This record gives sequence, structure tokens and C-alpha cells, in this order.
Amino acid sequence: MAVAATLLVALAAPASAHHGFAVHYDPNSPVRIEGTVVSFDFRNPHSSLTIEALNEGGATVLWTCEMASRGQLSRRGVTEDSFQPGEAIVVEGVAARRDPLGCEFGASTHADGRVFVGRTLDRRQTQFNLHFASENPGTVTGNWIRKRFPGGGRQDPYDHLFTPEGARVHADYDEVFDSPVLRCSPSSPLKLWDQPGHTVAIRPEGGDLVIQAEFMDSVRVVNMGATGHPDEVAPSTLGHSIGRWEGEILVIETARFEPGVLLPNGAGILNSPELVFTERLSVNEEGDLLVDWTAEDPVHFTGPVTGQRVMARTTSPVGPYNCVPEVVD
Repeated sequence: MAVAATLLVALAAPASAHHGFAVHYDPNSPVRIEGTVVSFDFRNPHSSLTIEALNEGGATVLWTCEMASRGQLSRRGVTEDSFQPGEAIVVEGVAARRDPLGCEFGASTHADGRVFVGRTLDRRQTQFNLHFASENPGTVTGNWIRKRFPGGGRQDPYDHLFTPEGARVHADYDEVFDSPVLRCSPSSPLKLWDQPGHTVAIRPEGGDLVIQAEFMDSVRVVNMGATGHPDEVAPSTLGHSIGRWEGEILVIETARFEPGVLLPNGAGILNSPELVFTERLSVNEEGDLLVDWTAEDPVHFTGPVTGQRVMARTTSPVGPYNCVPEVVD
């Protein structure tokens, strides 16, 4: 058993991951770990693999390599039995920035010849099995999954839009410690569209629309035809949503938020209780769901923050998430 840091593959492209890969891992420090599996923690929001190996001095050490979520891995055929304690394994990945025995899982080679690629080592791209659907009914209802990652939409620049208060709270935000995802919070309506490899279902229910997201087992009710947000509605992470149709475009306006993190990745986009979040959902000629969003928050921003997510229709159902907190306050 041995571990070596070697230049296995050129890691020239920008790192990309749903939790802000470069914040936690150094793409310029690849590792190769040869050892035996100690345990496989198969869970959401992140799975992990613990490996016993020998360091350069011949001492036994335990490496812990973070992997994708259980939901993402399950769609690629991974089960609780895919990594068996005691089996010989070689793992290639990149080193953690803070933990000398931590890594981000890239690929594994098993004693029986199996090879599993969790993330390509040349471009740091997570591999997904998205189960795209072939039909295109042209409606916003149905099951959807983010079409590409990285990619699958855009994030328009917003740094120049900070108010003094917005600049202050954003400067204080540290994704490593402050991301709501670590505490099993859905973070915001935007995060539900942003999360790769997890299904979002839209369905009519009693005259309203329900948006059910696999991520954090989240459910949003869009009150169709309502014209305002009642004061008696308690502020929450996902807010209170009202909807209307403009032709074939579904327009959702959400307000009554708690102070939070609209988008936790990277530098983050934080929101105050004054946030109004508007989504315009439409289906293009290719059958993709376009989610054009606008965030208006006069406390944090001097103007609207905008972006788009592109979702593809999928045959994959909404599965249970059953998040396990990675940080307990």
C-alpha cells in the first residue's frame, strides 16, 4: 500500500463542482492513493471513501476522499456495496487544501479490474447519468434535471451591484463554513434549479403547481392566480410563491424570505428579507426548460441580479435525499 502525489493528468482547465471545488481542493496537487478500503459512507450531500495506505515513511495512514452525493452516484449504478471494506483499490484525485489526508475523488481502479470515474481528471468535470427523456410535450410540467454541469445556464455579473450593506455581508461569507448546504438547508429556490444530477418535478395540484425537488427533499407550492404575499405567511428559506401564465410562459414571484444565501457556491449571493425572486419558465424548441430568474433585493443590490438555468426532461424520478448534516451548530 502506498500513496504518491504525481502529475497523473494535466489539470489545466478551471475546476468545477457544485460546492465550489477550488475552495476545498487544489487542482494543481493530484494524488494517487494505493491501499485498501476501510469504509464507504454513501450519503447526501456528499459521499466519502476512507482508504488505508502507507505514507512515504512507511507508516499506516487513513485517507478520506470526498465523492458526489448519493443521489448522483446512484444514477450511475453505484450502491452501498460498490466499495467493499478490505478490497484493494487505487484512487486518483486531488489533494484537499486544509486536510493533509483529504482528497477529492476522481477515479478508482479495483482489484477485479473495475474502473469507476467519478470526475474526469483532465477537466475536473463530474460525470452524471441524466436519463434524458425522448418525448417533448412542450409543457413546463414533468420531471427535469440540469442539462449540463458545468454549464447548463449562465450567471450574469453582479459584483458591481452591491450596496454597502451587500458588500459587507458578502465579504463576511465563507463557503467553507457558511454554506447552508452543510447544514442540510435547501438554501433558496435558485439552488433547487442549480443542483446538478438531481430531479425537479413540476406538477399541477388542486389548481396550483407544486415544484418538488430531490435536493434536500424540498417542496414549493406555487399559488396560481394569487396576487400578493400575505403578511401572516412566516418568512422561510424558500419563501411564498405566487404564479401566473403569460401565454405559455409560467411566471413565479417569490417573497417572504428569511435572511439567507440565494446561491451558496463560490463567493455566494446573499439575500435579505426584502428579496423578491422571479422565475420565468418556458420550453424551447429543443424541449429544454429555460428558467430565467431575477433577484431584486434593495438591501443588498442596487439593481436586479439575473441568470438562467437550462433543464432537460428526464425519466428519472424524484428520489429521497435524506441529507446528513456535515456541520452542526
